[in-house]
Amino acid sequence: MKRSIALTGAWQLKGEGIDSSGKEASIAIDAQIPGHVHQDLLAAGLIADPGYRKQADDCQWVEHWRWTYSRTFELERLEPGRPLLEFEGLDTYAEIEVNGVRLARTDNMFVRYRFDVSGLLREGTNELVVRFRTVAEGLAGKSYAGLGAAFTNERLFVRRMQCTFGWDWVGRLVSYGIWRPVRLVFEEVAAIDDLFVYTKALDARGASLTVAVETRSRAEEPLRLSLAIEGPSGGIVWQAERRLNGGKLELTADLTEPELWWPAGYGGQPLYTLVAKLYGKSGLLDERSRTFGIRTVRIEQLADRTGSEEARMTEKIRSQVMIGDATADNPDGMVWEANGDRPGSGFRLLVNGVPVFCKGANWVPCDPFPSRVPDSRYEHLLRLARDAGMTMLRCWGGGIYEPEPFWDWCDRLGIVVVQDFMMACGTYPESDRDWSVSLTAEAEGVIRALRNHPSLVWWNGDNENGMSAGEEDPDYPGRAIAERITGRLCASLDPSRPFQPTSPYGGSTNNSFTIGTAHYTGALFELFDVFRNTDLRDYRSYFAGLLSRFCPEFPMFGTPEVHTLQRMMNDEDLADPSYDMLEYHTKNHPGLKDFSLFRALATLADKLAPPSASTPEQIRRMSFVQHELTRLTVEAYRRNRHYAGGILFWMYNDCWPASGWSLVDYYGYPKGGYYGFQKAARPVIASIEKSAAVGTYECWVCSDKPEEIRGTGTLRVMKLDGFAEDAEVWSRTFDFAIGAGASAVVAEIPAAELDALLDHRHVLVMNIALAGGFGEDRCIYFAGLPAEMKLTPSGLRIESRAGGPEAGSVTVTADRYAKAVLLHGAYVFSDNYFDLLPGERRTIAYRSQEAAAYAGEQGDEEPAIELIAWN
Repeated sequence: MKRSIALTGAWQLKGEGIDSSGKEASIAIDAQIPGHVHQDLLAAGLIADPGYRKQADDCQWVEHWRWTYSRTFELERLEPGRPLLEFEGLDTYAEIEVNGVRLARTDNMFVRYRFDVSGLLREGTNELVVRFRTVAEGLAGKSYAGLGAAFTNERLFVRRMQCTFGWDWVGRLVSYGIWRPVRLVFEEVAAIDDLFVYTKALDARGASLTVAVETRSRAEEPLRLSLAIEGPSGGIVWQAERRLNGGKLELTADLTEPELWWPAGYGGQPLYTLVAKLYGKSGLLDERSRTFGIRTVRIEQLADRTGSEEARMTEKIRSQVMIGDATADNPDGMVWEANGDRPGSGFRLLVNGVPVFCKGANWVPCDPFPSRVPDSRYEHLLRLARDAGMTMLRCWGGGIYEPEPFWDWCDRLGIVVVQDFMMACGTYPESDRDWSVSLTAEAEGVIRALRNHPSLVWWNGDNENGMSAGEEDPDYPGRAIAERITGRLCASLDPSRPFQPTSPYGGSTNNSFTIGTAHYTGALFELFDVFRNTDLRDYRSYFAGLLSRFCPEFPMFGTPEVHTLQRMMNDEDLADPSYDMLEYHTKNHPGLKDFSLFRALATLADKLAPPSASTPEQIRRMSFVQHELTRLTVEAYRRNRHYAGGILFWMYNDCWPASGWSLVDYYGYPKGGYYGFQKAARPVIASIEKSAAVGTYECWVCSDKPEEIRGTGTLRVMKLDGFAEDAEVWSRTFDFAIGAGASAVVAEIPAAELDALLDHRHVLVMNIALAGGFGEDRCIYFAGLPAEMKLTPSGLRIESRAGGPEAGSVTVTADRYAKAVLLHGAYVFSDNYFDLLPGERRTIAYRSQEAAAYAGEQGDEEPAIELIAWN
């Protein structure tokens, strides 16, 4: 059998460069592998935490030094078999030496390298050295002048995490390191290279699976493979044994009663295991296993039928969207709809033939130094995503290919994933031979590593590189890469999944709202123009109109809670009325010259929320805004489920202690937008929309359940200053039935009837209860801006608290209507930013999360819980 020696743990790190005085200097410290240089420098006290205040600026020198990792290891004897040195990740330009002999050079953070070290090892002490060249040295001889890119263009040649060259949510933190495990392996005369299982067909008779095995051999001796599939509950459900006549074997496995894998909310997530054993004349040579799920995926893109509801919506959207060239208000000169009379077409994910409405967000790396992300961090963040009702995450193309723990949890939790290849927002050097060879090795390795995961549902060639062009343009940025490298490899290595050449993609411009996929982040300047130059009185209808067939990126920003901001700045920073430190941690989009991301968020809060009496209160207003607009947008997409196939927000998590786009902050705590998403993403929701065209208030029920639902509903107009016994001034009840996975208007009230009642002192409340105990939901509609609500003191209070510092619950109540109730503290709460009706009691669960203490600062003291509301 193959034998392995781990070479992780303690190493030595030496740095050489120019110090702050301009003199040559050196550093020699202990290091830990896997790791990055910044981590070791931080542990040695040589840099300050780059996540705190503006200290990221103080460690920019690290990028410009040369760094060398070294260690020794002992071999009592040279094991039989071929010795292989395996690096799972080197960031990025590295030179490897074994016992003083240069072994290889590397140039790609994402490639898993395997080197034959036969003849280089010796009995006793061996030395392994990894020297990292700087990014500037790695780029020597490469001309990136004229290559367009967001933020900075030298990154285009560097096959490493793009976002840490600086983005509008993380500063420039370019590091070096052996960032994934390294080991020495002694391999027998033959080994298993790869296993792959995919569902070829599903029908009433069962499932047909393709089982493919690839091996490598250094001998002529006969080899045989033993294959078995273990069921989700254990036990062998299929097995075969074959003699190998070459390096590859492909078989069909038929199962008569397969347990299907489904996205969360549509069924279970049973996982099978393929076990392969390779035998030679000396016995067992190698053994490998892979888990997989039985399911099919495809993207359905049906053209709008003439005269259909979809065709009418396409016509409406095309009549409203901006069309034009570059202007002061539209600096990118984007043309959103240039499709002429071409019919619109949908974009919908089908899993096992069933339409899945995709609700979720974009995943970015959890840390600028991803080697320090523990497995528990992935579990925490992905459980949070599932608990919010997310069915999909998109691994964005400026980060990393996430490790196995990420994918294992997605498989278990039923979160489907769209995977970008790691190219984002730029014109990459597709004509450069060295770069293309490196990308080819990267793409092949990644496809092989990820293709067994049932959670992976499609590939994107890149992120936004071809957004300004049309799908038929012959030479838009990234097209040649998609055709010659990524798309070709996906077709040959992963035939069961769709491949999209770029994201967004479809239409005469690759950001069409009526064909294919569309990024509303591409319309950021137009959104900000509305925020800045209108009173936002029609903000509900405005956001309800931001529809597309499928939106892989919808921008929505907000501040973290104050307890999180206290981890990244001091009390003086929080009290600063100029918000200088908060704006630093918000970063900015390079196209926004006089209206930053932070100022856009502050403007939204000023217009939608009441005036604040302090900077912490204003910060909470900016979190409420994210809650409100995220909730409204999800509701709008769900009401239009017949037209839209899904919406993913930009973005889910954070890479660095930031305030801005994410729904969950860097420390793993939900922000206001998370709770807004959760509210609108429940399996069945109530939603109210005033239709000016029809002259009615439309009361909707939107269901993602795969079966028909029935229930009863109640509408009430309630006074904001009333008590439980006298707040109601009008009511109506109704019954409803909704088909599987459908949204429908279940009650319509003439606008004239309700307009007479809905002033600044009243709200319309819609409650639904589902038959059979399947749940309930509530929607509250206020006719004006939230800031205009005439609120009176609510008498909000904590009635009781049960549990302890790790987990428990808090019961809150109010005498009158309470707006934007917030439980504030270093906990994950089951709900937040909710409204309480007069006399109502709500019990909110809370739990701590150890992963929140990234820097280990969480103590044993029980965190306090504050109760906050607008009134």
